[in-house]
Amino acid sequence: MKYVSADQTATRIVTDRQWIHRNELSMGMLVVELDVPWEQTSFMFQGFRIDSAEQLRQVQQECEYALIQSEKVAKVNRDNPLRLCGFVKGKTKLVWDHPSR
Repeated sequence: MKYVSADQTATRIVTDRQWIHRNELSMGMLVVELDVPWEQTSFMFQGFRIDSAEQLRQVQQECEYALIQSEKVAKVNRDNPLRLCGFVKGKTKLVWDHPSR
């Protein structure tokens, strides 16, 4: 495993979207799409953050799967902007390399 010192990294925000089952939903998640058309739900807006237990129950009743968007802070090796790194106990651990094209 290759480790990179902190002074060789830069911070990037990485956005991820993932379909999850309604039983995996929790408060604070950002719902960007449902497996049913928005017009067939009681939600006023297309896309929202789950802010209450009642809203969580409502989403779970109206769909089977929801597309959740999350943002994570990633460390990028300054020598190679395509190389993403993640933290491991105070060190920066290489977790993904962009394949050469």
